[in-house]
Amino acid sequence: MENISFNGEAIPLKRKRRRSNEHSVKEGEKAINIQVVVRCRARIEREIAANSPVIVKTATRELQVRLNPLDILPHKTYTFDRVFGPEVNQKKVFDNVVVPILNEVRAGYNCTLFAYGQTSTGKTFTMEGNLNTNNNDIISSDAGVIPRALHNIYETLEEESADFSVKVSYIELYNEELKDLLSSDDTDPRKLKILDDNNKKGVLHGHEEVLIQNAEHGIRVLKQGSIKRHMAQTNYNKNSSRSHSVFCITVHIKETMPDGEDLLKVGKLYLVDLAGSENISRTGAENIRAKEAGTINKSLLTLGRCINSLNEHAIHIPYRESKLTRLLQDSLGGRTKTCIIATISPAKQSYEETLSTLDYAHRAKNIQNKPVVNQRVTKKALIKEYICEIERLKADLTAAREKNGVYIAKEEFDRLVDENSDLNNKINQFIAVDNHNRNAFREFSESLLSVTSQFESKLNELKSMHIVFGESMVNKTNEFMENHAMDIAECLKYINDRLDQFDQQKDNMEHLLKTEEKASSSLYEELIKFRQETTKTLIQKEQELRTNSTTMLENLKNELSAQFDNIHSFREKIDEDIKYMVKSTQTHIDSQNRTIINNKDHTKEAIEDEKKFLMEQIQNLHGIVEEERNRRMAMQVEFIANVTAYLNNFETNQAARLKASVETVQDSISKSVNYILLN
Repeated sequence: MENISFNGEAIPLKRKRRRSNEHSVKEGEKAINIQVVVRCRARIEREIAANSPVIVKTATRELQVRLNPLDILPHKTYTFDRVFGPEVNQKKVFDNVVVPILNEVRAGYNCTLFAYGQTSTGKTFTMEGNLNTNNNDIISSDAGVIPRALHNIYETLEEESADFSVKVSYIELYNEELKDLLSSDDTDPRKLKILDDNNKKGVLHGHEEVLIQNAEHGIRVLKQGSIKRHMAQTNYNKNSSRSHSVFCITVHIKETMPDGEDLLKVGKLYLVDLAGSENISRTGAENIRAKEAGTINKSLLTLGRCINSLNEHAIHIPYRESKLTRLLQDSLGGRTKTCIIATISPAKQSYEETLSTLDYAHRAKNIQNKPVVNQRVTKKALIKEYICEIERLKADLTAAREKNGVYIAKEEFDRLVDENSDLNNKINQFIAVDNHNRNAFREFSESLLSVTSQFESKLNELKSMHIVFGESMVNKTNEFMENHAMDIAECLKYINDRLDQFDQQKDNMEHLLKTEEKASSSLYEELIKFRQETTKTLIQKEQELRTNSTTMLENLKNELSAQFDNIHSFREKIDEDIKYMVKSTQTHIDSQNRTIINNKDHTKEAIEDEKKFLMEQIQNLHGIVEEERNRRMAMQVEFIANVTAYLNNFETNQAARLKASVETVQDSISKSVNYILLN
């Protein structure tokens, strides 16, 4: 067992050395903000059965909360270091969030990662997940941060061929009582204590650290401790954690300096699984469970107050109001690198809890820590420190053996005296504050008694005045009734007469309403009948118009067909005439050629005359053909003009007939309506 502060430093045996170390540490301090990531799980069966819609939309670094899916109401947007949606698996969360933290641990820093959120939002699943492995010691795909961190530490350091050792401890905070989950003596569990070191930081006394051989050994130790945790069933979760837990991994790495001296580098990783905040009315917690929920909410409320105070840079931070905040004191505004994983539900029924968690996480973003590397310890210094510790314990043991009563060594006695003096000073301060409060309460009580007596006297006066006023009002009422009895009777008679008149007017109005209702019904029936007749008339007119249009179109089609037939026959006749004339001309030419052949002895002039005559005949023939072509073109133009005029005339007549039919129907409707209104 060791006395180790929550920031991972061994308690100094000499005050002077601690002060010199603190001075050297502060020279290299650099403030950094706490890293905050948000993980939103998918809807669970309870939320799906309640038909609770999804109101959370996630991006890489942004998260939106919307009350309705139509975006009618404004939505709230938050920005964090990372945001993981329901689609992100355990491995991606570990690679993006935890792996960089493990690198810092191996570099000699103290780091803290804790999960915060409403109950049943996946905190324990994120931190532990499925702890089972297969036959090849391969972790499950649902394994959480702790088993993956153990495997990563061993795999990385073994690849580097480093000389290292790993220790783990497991602490539970249940109902403000600390319990060592790895204690070998379960029958008489030792209560752990948190004491202050010289820097007023919490120091945990009495817990055990287990040296593990490999990652699988560490997971077995984690399982053994998890069995001892307080779990219970609520309306929100079958296995709800009823306590906060801290699983600490301490890594010792030996480094050999150039001069051959061995140094020991120490890094610590605190993995905190906070119990979920609960709405007792919703979770159905009763009796013991209600007490547990109250304690959980109280510690988380104190944690929230510390975050608010750090965010507002307040002078006093209420770490001491809860053991949880004392354990996390160095992780919030101290010298530890800290990461918060806020887990939320996407369902609308958890809207208030989701907003509370997101506001909580958003405020924590502004908290700044000043992480420092732990001092490397030489082997000689470590051995010397252990020897001093052994000598101190031997001195205590010797003093206890040699004398009656309880005796301890001088150094331990001086330390206890100093601690007792500090406690006495605090008690005196509390007594002074208590006396001041008592005096203030006494003065307030006296003033309250004085005011109460004055109030009672005023109340008695008001009661007497009320009695006198009541008696006078009764007398005046009786006197008024006696003097105005006749007037009241006449008023009553007048009121009754008016009521009778009103009843008669009401009957008349009801009769009139019934008459009007009958008239309205008959008018409605007549309108329905008229509508049917009008519709029937319109349908008949439409059918007649369609029939007339069809007939006219058929006639037009027949006339056009006849015209086209005439044109075709005329064209055939012209073609026959042209063919006949060409044939006759060709026959004449052939005859002339024969004549020329037979009369070779004719003179050249006769031949020329004959050629000239033939040329004239050919020109005449071309003229006839051209004249016939022009005549045919003129006939075509005239025919097209006639058809166009006929179609225009048909369209005009058709529009006029339709307009006349519509006007006739409108006049008929107007006359019918006027007739109905007049009757």
